[in-house]
Amino acid sequence: MSLRLDRLADGVLRLTIDRPRAANALDRAVQEALVATLAEAARDDAVRACLLTGAGGRVFSAGADLREDLGPQASRVRRALLGGSLLALLDFPKPMVALLRGKAVGGGVMLALLADEVVMEQAASLHMPEIGLGMPSPVGAAIIAERGGRVAAHAMVQAQRRVGAEEALAFRLADQVLPDAALDAAAEARAAALGALDARAYRINKAWLNTPLRAALERALAEAEARDPAHAD
Repeated sequence: MSLRLDRLADGVLRLTIDRPRAANALDRAVQEALVATLAEAARDDAVRACLLTGAGGRVFSAGADLREDLGPQASRVRRALLGGSLLALLDFPKPMVALLRGKAVGGGVMLALLADEVVMEQAASLHMPEIGLGMPSPVGAAIIAERGGRVAAHAMVQAQRRVGAEEALAFRLADQVLPDAALDAAAEARAAALGALDARAYRINKAWLNTPLRAALERALAEAEARDPAHAD
């Protein structure tokens, strides 16, 4: 299965993007499984919090799988899949912690930064290469700007700067930066601590806190659709 599920102690559900040979790229199967799993976890009272990570240790996720054959409307299908994944993460009503080892690229960065908290390994990095490929990234800009502000968004989206873990912490894109050996225990403990809080209060607060980002994300997704060269009215 391309999304591996492990139930940990204290009601924590670990979600692992399990395509290490493909740099944990986000194909249709991964994203449809992620959306379905989050919907089920939201309904499951035994799940108190989720932990999102990637298999293999070298890459959290390389973003959209550009090698996957999605037919003549591939760019539109990829955009719809990614938009669905991002909104499912943003709307997940329970605590979500992202655990990052290695590189997070493009859509992988977006997924990680929609978690409530981000725990990064010291050698991990964030990279948004789209502008170098001639691709605008209003969705990535919206997510990064909401979490780290305009300076962080400019550095990553416009200046195409690869941001290491310590700089991510300074930008407030990461909440903890730790040695590899301490990473799993710290991320699991953080997810468990958030999951121990009152679930109803957490859900209401999270929805309120995410209201501006959700509106910005919807606008950015619409902008990306309108500016697609393949777009046809």
